[in-house]
Amino acid sequence: MTKTGWTMRLGEACVLALAVAAFSAVPTALRTSGAGGTFLDGLLVGTAALLPLVTLSIVLLRAAGRGLRGVLGAGAGPTAALGIALWIGLALPALAVLAGLLKALTHHRGLGGATFGVLGAFVVVACALVARRMVEIGQGLVARGVRPLHVAAGGAVVSVLPLLVVAAWLYRASGGTGSASVSAALVDLAIAVLATALVASIELSDRLLKLASAFGVPFAAVLMIAASARLESSPPLGRAVQAGGGLAATMLSALERWTDRDGDGMGAHFGGGDCDEGDPRRHPGAEDVPGDGIDQDCSGADTPRPDAPAKAPAATPSSAPPPSSATPAPAPRPSAPEPAGKALDPSRPDILLITLDTVRADHTSAYGYDQKTTPHLEELAARGVLFEHAYATGSDTQRALAPLVSGKPLSQTPHNRREWPTLADEIDTVAERMKRAGYATAAVVSFTWLSEDRGFAQGFDRFEPVYREEHPERSVTGALATRAALSVLEDLGKKDAPIFLWIHLFDAHERYLEHAGLRFGRGQEGLYDGEIAFVDKQIGQIAAFVSKWSRASRVAWIVHGSHGEGFDEHGDKGHGSSLYEEMIRVPLVVALPGGRPGRYGDGAVSTLDVAPTVLALGNAPLDGVSGVSLLPYARLEPSAARRPPVLAYASKRVALIDWPLKLMVIERKKQNRNFLFDLGADPRETKDLSEGRPDDVARLVKLAAEIAPSP
Repeated sequence: MTKTGWTMRLGEACVLALAVAAFSAVPTALRTSGAGGTFLDGLLVGTAALLPLVTLSIVLLRAAGRGLRGVLGAGAGPTAALGIALWIGLALPALAVLAGLLKALTHHRGLGGATFGVLGAFVVVACALVARRMVEIGQGLVARGVRPLHVAAGGAVVSVLPLLVVAAWLYRASGGTGSASVSAALVDLAIAVLATALVASIELSDRLLKLASAFGVPFAAVLMIAASARLESSPPLGRAVQAGGGLAATMLSALERWTDRDGDGMGAHFGGGDCDEGDPRRHPGAEDVPGDGIDQDCSGADTPRPDAPAKAPAATPSSAPPPSSATPAPAPRPSAPEPAGKALDPSRPDILLITLDTVRADHTSAYGYDQKTTPHLEELAARGVLFEHAYATGSDTQRALAPLVSGKPLSQTPHNRREWPTLADEIDTVAERMKRAGYATAAVVSFTWLSEDRGFAQGFDRFEPVYREEHPERSVTGALATRAALSVLEDLGKKDAPIFLWIHLFDAHERYLEHAGLRFGRGQEGLYDGEIAFVDKQIGQIAAFVSKWSRASRVAWIVHGSHGEGFDEHGDKGHGSSLYEEMIRVPLVVALPGGRPGRYGDGAVSTLDVAPTVLALGNAPLDGVSGVSLLPYARLEPSAARRPPVLAYASKRVALIDWPLKLMVIERKKQNRNFLFDLGADPRETKDLSEGRPDDVARLVKLAAEIAPSP
């Protein structure tokens, strides 16, 4: 092959790839515009990101097509490419619709998967038959004199249009914020594959081929350079593309991570905002130490000390740095003291309920852990009451969090039967009860399930889902939640009504990310400890705000873990699968205005008790609510009766804790399997006592049945 031949073919591939990449980048441009960028910028960056991949694919497909034509005949290559493209274009949207219907209509994973496998096979075969028939129709049209290019264009519309409809639906469903980024990436890839397969079968005329040979490679190079320059000159554009999600966003994110030289998780290029690639302690989102002269969070300036006098304004306005859209919004300042005569009812304090998702008690220094993971929780416990034996209502998220809203176990809370259920409107939620009691209610949530659509916003005057800004399972949301919480306190603190604010912090949930300055060892457990310390730092920032707030003396704190996390202590990792201590024992601290510090360890308590404690603090009705109020224990009342034993649930498992004894029951068809542990003597649950103490097992089994029915 001559040099000229290779040049012509490469130029032709670049021209065709430019058309495919620009067409495939339209969904990226739409999502970028919805995430704060512009459509044209998104189109430019998306086209440049896809161009190398598409060019290589076209070159390979052309080579494969020549080999296929050599075996099956001259017309086999284009016809086969068109048929495959039509087949994929018809089958993928049909399978997506089938999967969506089965997910909505079935509640059993095994049954749904089997049904999808059977029906999906029929769908694929049917689409293959339809695609074959469409190719035959196209061949007939060509035989009657219709130009092959027109037939190929019609096939492209038929095969790609359903995927574009799916892409548009995903864009609307995500509100333009890219929350469906994984699905969007798959749709983008399908569009690019189909368009590449169709274009690879097109033969340019001699005139167009000469133009492509002369200008194809230079034009592609200019476009790549222009896109790179635009990204470098506008870091917010790169963040907007990544926030939008999709195939181009995934590639851009990979390039950004490639530029991360100091291991802090952020690069300095391709949308990354790292201002110092030589120092892992400096990156966007890092905690900026006030007054140390170092800009740790890459905001453009060091945060001044709280007690530092305000600097005089610069002599000339032109010397001030220009505002930047990349600079984080400053934290609100505590509101000024209330004027005299605007006294609030001291019997109804402001209530801060903070949920620490996936934080187990024995990995917090407040509970004696040898790593200093929770110094701020320790400070709160030093002026409140720490409950030594607190347990989650379940080891999975659904059972653990639903009672905070409904005041009842999930099994007794009206909801649909989906894996991530929607809570029914008929529930008289904790927030609704507090609102009727005269409270201003607000929630800041960090997990996608805790949404208005799923019923979690019922009764809240303000509902702030910070996961719309960052995906909680792939990024960091703690700083966003803290910022939103402080904004809520600032706004509601200006009013007369007492405040009930629920703050849900998610970052300790897997996947574990490393935070600068918070390293507690290698491996997953070390990263997990760092995440706990990062969440604890958010408590410290909220506490620092409250300490200078005009209403500081009337704030009641309730801080608790949702459930724990296993690291193979008993053969299980993560959470939701078992009921050993690592998965259900959680931290719980209650600090009341004017209360006495202490610890409560006489018996076990449950996170089911959080809702009645909140309602009791607010003098709101408790009728129909499960659990018991912890106020007598939080006030260290000598006459407080010992709380009844607590229950926790997992799939086909139940645990009853009658401290120090713990019964675990694994449900089986023929006969349940019982385990008995003495947590006082064996806190790690290494010795099963069930065979040697049958009377205790029988008593606790009977007690579990009396306390509550099976979930």
